[in-house]
Amino acid sequence: MGVIPRPDGAVHAVVLAGGTGERLGGVSKADIVLGGRRLLDRVAGALRDVVDGALVVVAPDSVEAPDGCPRILEDPPGGGPLAGIAAGLDALPPPAGPCEWVLVCGVDTPAIGELAPRLVRALAERPGEGAVIVGGEPEPYRQYLQGLYRRDRLVGLLGSVRVRGRGVARTLRVLDLIEVSAPAGECRDLDGPADLAWWAGRLGG
Repeated sequence: MGVIPRPDGAVHAVVLAGGTGERLGGVSKADIVLGGRRLLDRVAGALRDVVDGALVVVAPDSVEAPDGCPRILEDPPGGGPLAGIAAGLDALPPPAGPCEWVLVCGVDTPAIGELAPRLVRALAERPGEGAVIVGGEPEPYRQYLQGLYRRDRLVGLLGSVRVRGRGVARTLRVLDLIEVSAPAGECRDLDGPADLAWWAGRLGG
């Protein structure tokens, strides 16, 4: 892949894997196998190229975290993705410098390896409080769970609101974010049976 231009400061990651997978019949998305690899292992492995800090997995005890990845879950469970992000932030090591970054993604983002380097590069090229993927169908929109955020701003923002049950877009839209366009296929998440079939066709079941 070559050297990825990087912003100053460590890049951490919080991978959200605590959802119930209701639209997939209650299956653990983290444990879905695509192309011979468990989805959580695929996502965590793809992030290794951009993450030089901690990689935290937000998931219940029933999900085995990859080696070297701390696992945590919001308390009580079921608080939604914003609560999961807050729990993941709490599990990061203390900041080593004035500016650090946190990449936030759902475990149901099989192409995060294509998206993450673009987010890092965007913030290396110009300043901002973060960068977010913009894509999707029928009209592109901000994919806040495919974003890279300045750690101190994210911590401060989540610390000022009640995170349980609160919408991610409603909360993070106030940040000064660089928008990074991506094809709908790359930022497609794995939400329901049609998505699973699509990704299995691309990566193998």
